This record gives sequence, structure tokens and C-alpha cells, in this order.
Amino acid sequence: MPRPVSFAVLGEQYACSGAWVVTVRGDLDLESLAAQRTQLERTAAAVPVLVLDLSAVTFADSSFLNLLLMVRRATDLRLAGVPGQIARLLELTGADEVLRLFPTVSDALPASAPAGP
Repeated sequence: MPRPVSFAVLGEQYACSGAWVVTVRGDLDLESLAAQRTQLERTAAAVPVLVLDLSAVTFADSSFLNLLLMVRRATDLRLAGVPGQIARLLELTGADEVLRLFPTVSDALPASAPAGP
């Protein structure tokens, strides 16, 4: 049975320590991201630092990976709480070399983030 198109994957959003934090949850695939893609791209273009809290994500496929790589071009993208399955996807594709991963949202905030790429 297909999921409803209105399935929201973007949850709570808030400003914190010079960053905009977005909680992402559920399954992230072409269908579930369709309604959220534009919102995330617009948010990325409007903020200097975007932290995605991925700790509540249960699945992600290549469509989410593509979205991350596009969003990265518009802002300083930081991924927090990356679950094992997504970390593995990033590792297998080499995206872990270009995306910034942090254990927690607090670690990903600009004030506590180490300098560098």
C-alpha cells in the first residue's frame, strides 16, 4: 500500500546558536520527500547554517542523498544524529567525505563545531 503523498518528514524547526535546525523523521525516499523538497531547498537558501537532525530517520535512499548534496551547495549543511543505515549510505557513496556529520545537534552548532571543511 503506498504512503500518502502528504506524509511530512520535516518536523520541528528552530533557530539555535547561529543555525537553523530542522528535525527530519521517518522514511526518506522519492515519494515522502516530494512535498518537502522545495521547503528544504528554500530554507537552505535563506540561512547560513542548516543543521538537519536525522536521529528520527528510519530509512533513506538515493533521492535523499541527492537532496543533501543539492542543499549543501546553498548553505553550510551539517547532519546531526546520523543513524547507522544513513551513515553506511554516505560511506558507500563517498558522500561522507563532503558532508559534515556530527553526533548530536549540539555538536553541529557553529559555536561548538571545529573549524575546517
